[in-house]
Amino acid sequence: MNRIMQEVIYYNEDCLTGMERIDAGSIDCILTDPPYLYLKNQKLDRPFDETLFFSKAKRILKDNGFIVIFGRGTSFYRWNTILADLGFQFKEEVIWDKGFSTSPLMPVSRVHESISICTKKNGIINKVKVPYLERKKHDIDGIITDIKRMKAILKNTKSLDAVLNFLENNKVNYERKHTDKFASSYHKNSFKSANVESCSMRAIRDGMNESTIIREYRERYTSIHPTQKPVRLLERLLTLVTKPGDLVLDPFAGSASTAIACMNLQRKFIGYEIDNEYYEASKERIKNHQSLSNKE
Repeated sequence: MNRIMQEVIYYNEDCLTGMERIDAGSIDCILTDPPYLYLKNQKLDRPFDETLFFSKAKRILKDNGFIVIFGRGTSFYRWNTILADLGFQFKEEVIWDKGFSTSPLMPVSRVHESISICTKKNGIINKVKVPYLERKKHDIDGIITDIKRMKAILKNTKSLDAVLNFLENNKVNYERKHTDKFASSYHKNSFKSANVESCSMRAIRDGMNESTIIREYRERYTSIHPTQKPVRLLERLLTLVTKPGDLVLDPFAGSASTAIACMNLQRKFIGYEIDNEYYEASKERIKNHQSLSNKE
């Protein structure tokens, strides 16, 4: 065991052994990237007892706790089936859009990984606002559309009044009835559309709701692990299912990106990494990040 700092505890150990020492119902979130078990002759893909692992995960999670797992292919669907059989409630699927192909020689370029969010019983996903430019940074056409919409306000008295009402009173006008011809009669008669210009202004000022597709580029030149995840991606996932002070577990810690994300967000962290080489490299990474944080 190595207690690197007060809020980060990191073990060079098989997680199935280590999880036995964790108190039942004490973990708020398990965020992890288990071995996908499709690579040949690769030490990353150590087989593990999947049913036993997820059973242990259920024991240590709080009733409102979450398990968030990366995956792809048959293993990902198998894990979700095991979770369902154990009584977990599926909450959401998120797609990590890597922004480029990690397998250019394959018949189909792989540019994403799937992420499943499940709760042990009654967890509720947080409503999270992401800064406008962060959510739109890869959507130049969307930014241009919003700029044109803002420009058009000056030519439309009704839109200008609506935006001024939002800026002065923090209220969005709902004056146009829903006219979608495919909507049910209930929706047509019951709802009005929000003023589009005011909504655009609110998104720029307050941020946008998190999306089920998150694009974050890999940390290609600073990676210490072949399947290292971007810290910002993990921060965005953690914000959906935890709050400051919560206890997060990563049983397959790898590069310890989850630990870094927890440090940035004021979450407590427990991690396991079975491979000594990756453990030592990631332990050093945590120490370096701690040193940088202390200087700021």
